[in-house]
Amino acid sequence: MKKRTTRLLVTLTCLLPLIMGAFGFGNTTYAAESETVDVTLHKKKMDQFPTTTIQNTGDLMSEFDRYEGLPGVKFDVWEVSADFYQQLNKIIKQDASDAEYQKAVKDLMSTYKLSENAGTFVETGETDENGEAKFEGLKKRNTDGTYKIYLFVEEAAEGRETISAPLILILPVMNSEGKENTDIHLYPKNKIKTEISKELLDDAGNPVTNDSAVDYEIGKKITYRVGFTVPNQIGELVTKDGQETPRYTALNLKDAVTQTGLKFEGIDKIVVGAGDTTDIKTDFLSHSTPKYTNAADDFSGYAGFEIKMNLDPQNLDEAKETADYLKQYAGKTIYIYYAVSFTGETPVDTSVDNKFTVELGHDGQTDKKETDDAPAIITGGKKFFKHEAGKATQALKGAEFQVYKVVEDKKLYLKQGANTISWTENQEEATIYTSDNTGRLQVTGLSFGTYYLQETKAPNGFQLLEKDQEFEIKEGSFNVANQLSIVNVSKGGFLPSTGGTGIIAFLAIGLAMMLGAFIRYRRIQQAVN
Repeated sequence: MKKRTTRLLVTLTCLLPLIMGAFGFGNTTYAAESETVDVTLHKKKMDQFPTTTIQNTGDLMSEFDRYEGLPGVKFDVWEVSADFYQQLNKIIKQDASDAEYQKAVKDLMSTYKLSENAGTFVETGETDENGEAKFEGLKKRNTDGTYKIYLFVEEAAEGRETISAPLILILPVMNSEGKENTDIHLYPKNKIKTEISKELLDDAGNPVTNDSAVDYEIGKKITYRVGFTVPNQIGELVTKDGQETPRYTALNLKDAVTQTGLKFEGIDKIVVGAGDTTDIKTDFLSHSTPKYTNAADDFSGYAGFEIKMNLDPQNLDEAKETADYLKQYAGKTIYIYYAVSFTGETPVDTSVDNKFTVELGHDGQTDKKETDDAPAIITGGKKFFKHEAGKATQALKGAEFQVYKVVEDKKLYLKQGANTISWTENQEEATIYTSDNTGRLQVTGLSFGTYYLQETKAPNGFQLLEKDQEFEIKEGSFNVANQLSIVNVSKGGFLPSTGGTGIIAFLAIGLAMMLGAFIRYRRIQQAVN
């Protein structure tokens, strides 16, 4: 055992930085006489790993300068010498060659997991605003004179992916000249999650946090804000088939509602960061191929947009130009403000969701993220049935109504167009709704609330309603089971006249004529006799 350990230490001491597997070492400042080492971890904002393996050297590495530092990342440091050697001895043969030892060490470094209750906790460090976590004065040797092995464990956090590959440091670290490095710089693997978001905004521009669907009337602009983090490596060029090409070959943004019949009102603005007011819409869209659905009078599709950034390597010059343009926004969040509206073709009393999708093409693969976190939207309506009082199945055709609501003690009458709604104090401008052959009429495209139905003309032979009918529009109110009955009372029937004072005169005259004729007849008879 002692022979094998000694042999391993000799091998490790003579190895170049490659012995560290993914993490090799070296430095320009050395202090071989020191019994401690200083270690600086450089955490960088990266969306994807480098296309080729970058070997840690232990020195500051300019290859990572183009990436921003990632602050607030915590690392726990463990001393794991005994556990590491114990696991190593289980996988290496007693008579293994130096090359086999080297391979075994590198393999274990890439798969090592700290055994339960093994290792000694040393300290916790956190990356600063530059993404650097410094651990100073780490001891080099164990009490038996052997060199220590340290494990750096990254704590998980929201917004980034914690890499499963362990970060192992085996001392001593030697450079290519065989000199010891005691000021060691390491670049842990790192991957930032691409974040996307979707919010429904109120009239003041604040996010709506309703759990239930939010109601709107037709024609009202419904504003959304979607956000996505631009990949940190969006401007990288990689060599493919001997030619430089953008690493990211696609950045596609797509948004669409889940029901037909809505109108896409357009993109209002595009900004960088939620608090920025600088509109980059024109420049941003000039580096893309935008497409809009339901932006005109045809509402048969699913209202929304699709923006494809011009990163297709088939048009290499354009792709490079677009990648270079997007590079200025690397790691930043871009917000797109846009609006849709309900139309006369929108399904009534039906919740409408909205899905935002981001597709990223890179390194021969496609990543897709989507969200529909924003509250659903809905428009309401009400159905009415006009029938005769006391006869629930006797429909009445031809009754005319107007709809109004009361705002600050004022009656505002509904004026409805094909895809718009407005409110007026002038009753003459109000829309008239008429009951059909089945006695039915309906009002659609309204936001939730209390309204009134005012009858302006009753069916022939029926009395006009004395009191306006109050009704409420809410979720489910458009259902047939919730239709509201409007009852009309008949004015009463009329019979034809069979007499009256007008006939007495005719009877008197007739009787007088008959009496005169009778008297004359009698006189004639007497004269004959």
